[in-house]
Amino acid sequence: MFPRLSRAGVFALGAMMGLTSSWRAEADEVQAVPQPVDVDLKHLATELDLFTAEARRARVATALIGLSIGTVLVPSGLVLLDRTDGISQALVIGMIVGGSAQLASVPLALIPTRMDGITNDLREKRWADRDTKYTVRAIENEWREAAAASRRRRAIVGATMLIVGTASLATGLTFLLAPSGVLGMSRKAQYTWGGVFMGSGIPVTSLGVRFIFEWSAEETSWEAYRNMKADAVFLHARLNSPSFGALPIRGGALAFAALVF
Repeated sequence: MFPRLSRAGVFALGAMMGLTSSWRAEADEVQAVPQPVDVDLKHLATELDLFTAEARRARVATALIGLSIGTVLVPSGLVLLDRTDGISQALVIGMIVGGSAQLASVPLALIPTRMDGITNDLREKRWADRDTKYTVRAIENEWREAAAASRRRRAIVGATMLIVGTASLATGLTFLLAPSGVLGMSRKAQYTWGGVFMGSGIPVTSLGVRFIFEWSAEETSWEAYRNMKADAVFLHARLNSPSFGALPIRGGALAFAALVF
């Protein structure tokens, strides 16, 4: 019996010593040391240049896609408009409206984002301000505020476009599928307006969904930057995310969006 107790005591003593030594090793580990301000400034400039160039490429790609789709749909729809009637004409009108919306979005896609402004501000401050630490903090604050503003704006615009696009789609489907006589219109008039509402509702709805779920360049770049700065605790506050929901009501449903800021 005593040998068993002695072996158990030796085992317990060894375990306690192991835990104590591991705790001491953890306590002796070197803590993360904040990087010099000059290094922070260099990293900040590199990150901004990278994400600004990425945002610029995304804008050009979006503009080229809209231009390509629009130049194909609009001329084709205009040619087919005189060759069809009834439901086929409604689809052709939808092609023309949808292609026109794509062409109209091309100039909007080329508008510079806030990332370009932040990058330009950094270049100006690097030459104007002697205090490097102040420059880094000022640009970080501007970047964070731009990301938060972009998220709020994206939620509002996305929810609005989704509601308008869904209503347009529902109206177009009603005109196309309902019997003739809606609002006193003939079958041909219903097909025409149905094509118009369908053609405008599809791109508006798709853009609304994209605005709601796809992060902007400011949000994506800020999340990447703040996660890289492990030594800056104040940067680690997450941006507030919008929440969406729907409640059933008599005769339909009520959709809502909320954002805490």
